[in-house]
Amino acid sequence: MKKISKSTISDFILGIVLMLLALFAFLLSWGPLETLENGLYDLRANLRITSSKAPVAVIAIDEQSIANLGRWPWPRAHIASMVDLLQSYQVKVIGLDIIYSEKDINQGLIEVRNLITSIETDPAYTKGSDAVLTALKESEKKLDNDTILANAIAAGKNVVLPLFFVPGSPTGRTAADLPDYLRANSLSPTGADESFTARAIVPPIPEFAAGALGLGHINIFTDRDGTVRSEPLFINFEEQLFPSFALQLTLKYLNFDLKNVQLGQEITFGRKRIPVDENNRMLISFNEGIPYFSYFDVVNKKIAPDVFKDKIVIIAQSAAGLGAMQVTPAAVNVPPGTIIANIIENILNDDHIVRPDWAAILELIMILIFGLYVALVIPQLKAGISAIVSLVLLLAWMTTTFYLFAAYGYWIKALYPALVLLIGYIVIVSKRYLLTEKAKDRMEADSVETNKMLGLSFQGQGLLDMAFDKFRKCPVDDESVKELLYNLGLDFERKRMFNKAVAVYQHIAQAGTFKDIDERIKKLTTAGETMIFGLSGAKKEATVIMDNTEIKPTLGRYEIVKELGRGAMGTVFLGKDPRINREVAIKTLRYEEIDSEQIDEVKKRFFREAEAAGRLSHPNIVTIYDVGEDYDIAYLAMELLDGSDLAKYTKKENLLPVKEIIRIVSCVASALDYAHANGIVHRDIKPANIMVLNNGEVKVADFGIARVMATSKTQTGVVLGTPSYMSPEQIAGKKVDGRSDLFSLGVVLYELISGEKPFNGDSIATLMYNITTTAPQAIIELSPGIPEAMAPIVEKLLSKDVEARYQTGKLLADDLLACLN
Repeated sequence: MKKISKSTISDFILGIVLMLLALFAFLLSWGPLETLENGLYDLRANLRITSSKAPVAVIAIDEQSIANLGRWPWPRAHIASMVDLLQSYQVKVIGLDIIYSEKDINQGLIEVRNLITSIETDPAYTKGSDAVLTALKESEKKLDNDTILANAIAAGKNVVLPLFFVPGSPTGRTAADLPDYLRANSLSPTGADESFTARAIVPPIPEFAAGALGLGHINIFTDRDGTVRSEPLFINFEEQLFPSFALQLTLKYLNFDLKNVQLGQEITFGRKRIPVDENNRMLISFNEGIPYFSYFDVVNKKIAPDVFKDKIVIIAQSAAGLGAMQVTPAAVNVPPGTIIANIIENILNDDHIVRPDWAAILELIMILIFGLYVALVIPQLKAGISAIVSLVLLLAWMTTTFYLFAAYGYWIKALYPALVLLIGYIVIVSKRYLLTEKAKDRMEADSVETNKMLGLSFQGQGLLDMAFDKFRKCPVDDESVKELLYNLGLDFERKRMFNKAVAVYQHIAQAGTFKDIDERIKKLTTAGETMIFGLSGAKKEATVIMDNTEIKPTLGRYEIVKELGRGAMGTVFLGKDPRINREVAIKTLRYEEIDSEQIDEVKKRFFREAEAAGRLSHPNIVTIYDVGEDYDIAYLAMELLDGSDLAKYTKKENLLPVKEIIRIVSCVASALDYAHANGIVHRDIKPANIMVLNNGEVKVADFGIARVMATSKTQTGVVLGTPSYMSPEQIAGKKVDGRSDLFSLGVVLYELISGEKPFNGDSIATLMYNITTTAPQAIIELSPGIPEAMAPIVEKLLSKDVEARYQTGKLLADDLLACLN
């Protein structure tokens, strides 16, 4: 498994933290980021601007009108004349965007009314005053601007007047406290309502409101950056919902009343569907080309009547200092009449901007995707490639959101995912530049070529660790360096230093995959966990041979081909000497079975005993070709045998003929006689150490090895050697000589003849007691068919007294051959 670098972990943490911050900011609608998102909204909103085709026009009380008709406020009779004029033009609905919340104060009218009252009540003025009274009453009518305007409003039944609310918490009063004309222009909430609330209302005077076609609020709510992007279609006041001025104009134009309006996730009436948020706000899609006319030009009939026929006409202020100019996504200094006209146009043409139900889910998913991309993918890519991929992702995301907004009016908040991607890339790449690139510069400053040459020199001398240190100073993304490192890894494999080979391949993997390093890392990791040499504490059942690989481990100059078997001291492998192309058996010494404090002493004894055994040259002794140590692994290279040991012939159902047994044992006796004459005691004669080759030859293996292992105290309480075949003096811990081997050979002979061991016990202690004190059952009783001369031979071999046994192997061999004859 590829090791994860600290840099990768830190990059992952940075990406996850950035993603979580974006999620929190998104869920909390954090002000600064919402302001930036609104900027993107405005940019996309301008892509939707088209020429208006709605039946709506605006008559502006502009600077030209003020200059020609006098300072504001004008007499209300002026406005009445415009209303009368528009009604004569067959305008369908007139929106008078001017609040007259108080009665007109006209000092001349007050004086005229006082005179009329005096004439009608004072006898001094009664005589001859009819004509004067008539004239005064006529003047009263002309000066009564409120009545004039009220009559004009009531005459056509097509004028919608504005309301204004003071935002704030509800006062606690109910609809019953409202005048009839206000209740008639409001709706009762049908459920939980989250519309904006008001604490006070500024309505038109009752005389005007009574004759109006409808009433609607003209409140404008800006976003936190001061821009108008939405319209609250209803405001909650005294537990009643009051429609906006624009909505009321649209309803009347389409011949609907408030009672036809259904509230919910959408505001509906007839076939119209207006998407709104939980506050009953409608996003405004601003367009251009709404007909705009100067009040002065219209009142002087400079505009053709057909321009206004059957349309909605809004009379609104636009002169500087009169109306509150607003900022919109489309422009700055936009008069309120233009905003109202755009809202009407959106509703009539079903041209809406909407936040789909799935928008927030999509945004959250993209934040997660981009966050995981930043955390997991960017750290694995080179800076250039990650820049291209990130740019493509960013452009794809932004293009998608812009297209959905422009084509369908779907507002998807693009900023949060984009910031995760953009800032994540900048942070990760900057960190990589500040850390990795600086490290790379320092590396390159240290002569690359010099390090390569030194590394190759150390590798040639077998100093692989030092070679790795030098190669690591070279840029790993260089293909030539990768090749050098790869070959170094192969050398580590041959030396069975699998963990170090993995470290080399993982170093290469930092610059991307190369050849088969991924596969090698997996195989070597498994091999490292199960290998039996080179590391203390390895498992006994483990092996060094790896499947499906062309790289063979080596011991010294020998290539390890496969495992042949395992014993108490170590494992036997089939090896090959590449110098002379000869197959050999490689036997290793298990250091893990030896006390760590005694390893050095055991090594010395091993080589001393192996050297002595290597000097033995006898046809019945396994030839030792070589002995050595490779990275704390001691090994013997010996003659490769093609046959089997005697262990399988100790079973009653598989006993050998007596003649064959005598032949084999006599050969062993001859081998022991030769070894004893050369000062070598075997110490572990048993069926497993006696080999019968396929051609009939007999070979004795493992001379002197038991003595090497006897110095270990690792396995506390266990006497090294095979207890069933040990001599009494060996069990007693006395100094042994060749006669101890002959006792063990006697045990083997007894077992080969009878299929039973001469000494048994249900525990090691009992077995050892029997060996040292108890006489075995007579062999003739177990195998009556053997030659009579065999019984005394076996009895003599198994004598407890050393002096009573055969003193040399030759004497034993002679007696056996005589018995055979």
